[in-house]
Amino acid sequence: MAPKAASTGDALASEGSGRLVADKPMLIYVTAEDATSVATRKLEDISFKDERVAIGAKFFRCVKISAGDAAQDRLLKEAGSATPRLILVKRNYEVIKVLEKKRLSASKVQAAMAKLAKAEYKSSFSSMLSKYAKLLNELDRLDDVRAKLAADATRYNADPKKYATKLKKLAKQQLAYDKSMEEWKANEAKLLELKLVEARKSVS
Repeated sequence: MAPKAASTGDALASEGSGRLVADKPMLIYVTAEDATSVATRKLEDISFKDERVAIGAKFFRCVKISAGDAAQDRLLKEAGSATPRLILVKRNYEVIKVLEKKRLSASKVQAAMAKLAKAEYKSSFSSMLSKYAKLLNELDRLDDVRAKLAADATRYNADPKKYATKLKKLAKQQLAYDKSMEEWKANEAKLLELKLVEARKSVS
């Protein structure tokens, strides 16, 4: 899952006043004081690592914020009370969904993300999930190829005279791998060209 960036105090509120429409809808992760709590571990180790949630997060600007800072943010202070919790916010800084307690399962998080993404994007959320999952499978295959190339390079370069022919073949295989990786990155970039619908500005 993507929530890594930190926010403090009135950061969202201030930005909401200055930038009436954000570049992406937001997924706000309000952390619990006890990072080892059962609820936190379940959220981070199960829900966040679910492939649908992890991929779907690419539709969102993900923010991680402490419960204390959320309590002082005018946009978030009344959005739920339990920790940990997730708050989904539209591009016009309108809080539209709060997920807490039993609602933090991977299926419920993914469903809430899909609903907001459908409202904010022309790009299809479900189609992107499916296509990106296929890209990840291809990346796994390419990682296996890279590992084999590295192992072969180590073995052949230990005696380059003996393996001169194999090293020439390996060089061609490396070029083919590099080309495949470039194509993979291009396909990823194209897939992530997410098209937004026109958003209404919020009332400050």
